[in-house]
Order: sequence, then C-alpha cells, then structure tokens
Amino acid sequence: MNDILSSPTEYALVCPEDFSSRMNAYWTSPRPAGLGQHSSAPLKLLWKIMGDNFRGAIEEAVLGVQSPWRILQPPTGSGKTQGTCVYAAMQAQRNLESHLKPVGMLVVTRLIEEADKIRNTINAITGRPVAVVNHSSNTASSEALQMSDAVVITHQAFLNARRDLKADRWAAWERLVSWRGGKRLLTVIDEALANVVDESSTTADNLAFVLGIIPPAVRQALPEQVQVLEQVYSVLLAYVSEQDGDSAMSMIWGEKEAPGAVDLSPLRAAMSEVRYDRLVGNRSSHKNHAWLAARVAETLEAVQSCLDQFAYYAKEGKYHSINSAALAVPLNTPGPVVLDATAKSNFLWDLFEERHVCPPVPSHARDYSNVTLHVARGSRLGKNAMIEHIKDRLPGVRRAIEEALGDHRSLFVCAHKDVEDVISKRWSEKSAMKIGVGHWNAVDGRNDWQDFDAALILGLPYRPQTWATNMFCALQGSQDDKWLQSPEWKQFKNVRKEMERRQMSVSVIQAINRICCRHVIDAEGNCPPADIFIVLPQDAMGEAVLDAIKADMPGIAVRQWGFELDLLKEKRPRESSHTRLIAYMEEQPAGTVSLTEIQHSLKLTSVKKLRETLNAADHPTTQALADMGVTYVAGVGRGSKSFLMKAA
Repeated sequence: MNDILSSPTEYALVCPEDFSSRMNAYWTSPRPAGLGQHSSAPLKLLWKIMGDNFRGAIEEAVLGVQSPWRILQPPTGSGKTQGTCVYAAMQAQRNLESHLKPVGMLVVTRLIEEADKIRNTINAITGRPVAVVNHSSNTASSEALQMSDAVVITHQAFLNARRDLKADRWAAWERLVSWRGGKRLLTVIDEALANVVDESSTTADNLAFVLGIIPPAVRQALPEQVQVLEQVYSVLLAYVSEQDGDSAMSMIWGEKEAPGAVDLSPLRAAMSEVRYDRLVGNRSSHKNHAWLAARVAETLEAVQSCLDQFAYYAKEGKYHSINSAALAVPLNTPGPVVLDATAKSNFLWDLFEERHVCPPVPSHARDYSNVTLHVARGSRLGKNAMIEHIKDRLPGVRRAIEEALGDHRSLFVCAHKDVEDVISKRWSEKSAMKIGVGHWNAVDGRNDWQDFDAALILGLPYRPQTWATNMFCALQGSQDDKWLQSPEWKQFKNVRKEMERRQMSVSVIQAINRICCRHVIDAEGNCPPADIFIVLPQDAMGEAVLDAIKADMPGIAVRQWGFELDLLKEKRPRESSHTRLIAYMEEQPAGTVSLTEIQHSLKLTSVKKLRETLNAADHPTTQALADMGVTYVAGVGRGSKSFLMKAA
C-alpha cells in the first residue's frame, strides 16, 4: 500500500454520523424496505463506532500506513453484517455523487450463500448493481471486478488468493484488490477468519505407505526426492522409538534447519499417474483410486511444508506424526476491519499482539434475559465417542428434549458431522417437532435456523493438541523442546490449554447464536424466549465454556438439566470377530485404522488369522469390507504397520 501516498481529503469518505443515522433508519423501517427491528442508544453508538473504524482504516490505507487489524466485537444480532451492507451502499453512492476519488471495498464472509446475500442486499439498498461476488460458484469477469464498488468473497477465496502470493502468483490477488479507483482501501471481514493457519501433518504410517508404493521407474527418475522422503521417514522413526507415553512432542528441526531443500513437486506429479486401486487392492475402483491418490498427495504436501518451514514430532494415542504450520492470514491486507462477535474468547487476537487493536464497543447493546441455558454434565463428548455411542444415546436425548419442550417448538441440533445423518434420520424424520441439524465447522455465521426457538449442543468439537501448537508457532514462530513440553506464554502457565478452552467457547457460542436469540425485539436489546440445552464435561473445559457463554450473553438464565447422557446398557451376546470387524469399520470415518488398533478395540488375542483373511481377496469378509470402500494395506519394510484404509 506504500504506493498510495495522498491525502484522505481527496477521497469520497462516508461520515460515521451519517452512517449511524442511515443504519438506524434501515434497522427500524418496516420490511421489506428495512429490517423491522428495535433500536436503542447503545446500538446507535455501536454503529457510529463501526463507521469510525471503517473510515479510519480507509484513511490509513490512503496514507500508505500498515494498518493494524481492527477487531470489533458487535454482539450477535446487533447488525454487523447488515451494517456492512449499508456502509458499502453509502460508499458506492458517495463514489457516484462526489467529484472526489472513489473508495473500493472488499467484503469477506464465511459461506458462498452469505456472500450472495450480502451482494444482493448492497445492490438492493443502493438501487443499482454496485457489488459483485467472486467465488467458486460464481467467478466475476475482469470487467465486473474493475467497475464494481464492492467485491464480496468467501473466507476461503480470500486465503487462497493470499496463498498464491507465496508462490509469486499475483494475478488472483490483484483481481480482488484492484479496480477503476486504483487499490481497494477497505477490507471488512465478517466473523473471525476460519483456517487462518495452514496446518501440515502426516503420520509414520502414511509415509511408510507412500514409500512402499513408489514404482521403481519413479525411484530411478527422481532419486533425490525419494532419498529426502526416506530420510524424513527415518528421522520420524527415530523419534517414534524414543517415546513411551501416550502423548509427546519434540522439535525435529527449526526454520532453515531441514535435512535437505528439495522440490517434491516432480514426485507429486509422477505419483499422480499411479493407479492406486489396482496397485493396492488389485481391483478397479475410481472411488478408491481418487481417495488413495489424495492421501499420497497430502502426505507429500505435508512433507514439503515441513522441509520449507520447521517440523516437530507429535504422538497422540497410537499415531506418530511430523507437523508444521504457517500463517495464512495476510497481515498487510488493505484497511482490515474484523467483525467478530466472539472476539473476547478468540485467542487468535491475543497472538496477533501489537498487530491488532480492539476498539471498545457498548456493553449493553443486547440482553439475553429471555434465554434459558439448561446444563447437564457428561463425559466422552468428543467426535469418536459420539460416533461410537450415538445410536445408544439418541433415544434418551430425544425423550428428554421432547418432554422438556413439547411438539410445538423448533429445535436446532449442533453435532459432529459424522453423526448428523443419524440424527436427521432417527429423529427429525420421525418427530412432530421441527428439527434442524448442523455440524461443527459449518454453522458459524449461518442464518438457516434464525427462527428456531431452541437449540441442543450434542457433543463438543475437541481439537488435537497439535492444533494449539500449530496456531501458536504460526503466529509466534517455531518453539523449542522446553516450550513444547511446558508451553508457558505471558501469564499463561499452559497456553495450549487456554487456547483449547477459548476455541471451544467460540465454537459453542457461535452454535448457540444460530437461533432466534440473535433477534432484537425491543429497545432494551432483548430477544424472543429461547431454550438452549447443552451437555458439558465436569472439568475445567466445561467451566470455561459456561463462563464464556455467560460473559458473551449477559442476562442469560442458567439452569441445571437433570439429564444423563449414558445409562447402563445390558450386555449383548458376543458376535464373531469377522462380524464385529465389519460393524466396526462401518462406524469408522474415512481414514486409516491400524491392525493394532483393531486388535485392541475388538479385544482380539491375535491378528494372525485376521491377516490371512484380509490377504484373501475372495473371502466374504474381505469382499464385504471392499463393498464399503475398505482396503487392506500390508506393512512394507521394518517398522511399518499394516492397516485398513476406508475411502471417503
């Protein structure tokens, strides 16, 4: 932005007071011309603060100043997205009517559907087409991008365009930030960016698999690439042999300390030509081939990232992995303003340190006294436990909710993706109650359930310990073994735990606020009556999430929910090991499961006979597994493990 060295007075800027007044009129006007909502003094002040920060970000971009990221926390239901639309419409009108230089905007939102809605709203308020979308489902022409006052894109498109810059590919980014007015000067990001860190990870099993299937011709043609891959595998195995505990972390190499700087793209290209389905399963299957090819490509990409950056070893459960991470967020984005309703809980902004500012916003813009939070306590709430037990748990959950609410209510259920279909088929299709189901990482910012009056949070989105390490290292630089084993930072004795608790709180608060509690029904900022049901663990994580909910939703009433997620079940007759294996693999998500893990889960005394069965392609058990996309991969070489691969 240093090429823009002029004065803000030369630009057609929107007055913050005018924006607050226009937003207030739009907020309170009856539909369809407005939103038909109730206003208040705190809301008007909040909109004035939004306008001040939008204008301040533009002025710094005009002066060529590297603007700090402005992180605003308007509470859910206070008009942050609609305010962005009103501001964009006003800016487009100023550009048209003023003799001054025009100001272009870039608006970044989570989902394609939301991007389309924002474009439509901006154009409707303006009364003419001034905004366009540019995403995977609707690529704008170069002419449209050049002429449009506002361009609306998704978080993913934003990050992808910036990732291209690392490879010196400027075209995608220039298409977004350049227009007839020069450079766009304001970037408004609706909600905290998802996937702000590029995480790279692959396991020892995956490396062994890739090394075992490299054809001799490829080995001969690309000896340097294969040698480095083998070296990385050997280094990882050395760490594996040193670890005895269930979880561990160690730095393998720091930045610029990798064993060899090599470009693995020729190896990736060569391996993309291999027919994995025939090589591994000796049968033609486009689905299996596509999945296996993706796994090979992801493994090679992860190794490349570790070679280019830093690498650390991690063990979680039975899995040994090599990991790295890099920041995907473009810190030099022109005029960045983030509208994050959960900014207080989002540890990402703590890690930004001096690269961000958090302007204060009114604390009483919303009141949640009409919302009741029903809290039960339970255990085994993570993804794997929910997948394993959902069919046993769901009848009890359904009875408890229907007894509490009756048939006339509408319920939004947020759960793990792998149990979403079970909930939909076994509950929503058979219940008189209106049921909507969404899954973690796909509900933030969505308005699909905004008129529902109840929500159930079923299961929690725990993250692997590598997530917090990756996030921290991407923003603070690679760490040493001392930090990996005792992650202190500032006042936090264990910053990883703090990050995990904060991120869990962000996810839960986002899910809760998908329903009617986002609406304002009076001048005090109240919402319609709503009930939230949640099962939290009886530990520090559960208390942290509960405290965060109460802090973000002032006035919410908390009640104990006398519900038990797990009841004692009668013992079932023991089935044959083959029947249990098939049932076990049916419940597994796509990915790899080692024979050692299968032996432990099914309580087998030995896997010798199981190996013989899996090596027999015509055995009924092997055929049944193949029908569901499960392939047996025998270990190759010393130290490698045999495992089953389930296609997506």
